[in-house]
Amino acid sequence: MEIKIRDVDVRAVKVLDEEAKKQKVSRNVLLKRMVEDAVKFDGIKFAEKELDVTVSRVADGLEMTFKRLNHLEKRTLHLYLILCDALGLNPEEADHILDKAFPMDNKEGK
Repeated sequence: MEIKIRDVDVRAVKVLDEEAKKQKVSRNVLLKRMVEDAVKFDGIKFAEKELDVTVSRVADGLEMTFKRLNHLEKRTLHLYLILCDALGLNPEEADHILDKAFPMDNKEGK
């Protein structure tokens, strides 16, 4: 596709010609590269913004999940202690009984 630009300042054209000469390309090739690079850069900036939004949403979801799991863990502990009290068991004895009946690998590092 062809693009024409009119009424460009002479000094700007001279600067472009000098840069084209440094890069050993024509003015047309230089301008083509500059336009295409600008479009690519805008595309990259847009993709970065989308990525930031996505990462932020994922972080919010992880934080909410952590809070819910933490709350669930506390509620489960409360129910466990209430059950031990209702059955007349010491929680340490109940832990020992459960560990013998249902051995589990402890992956928390405790």
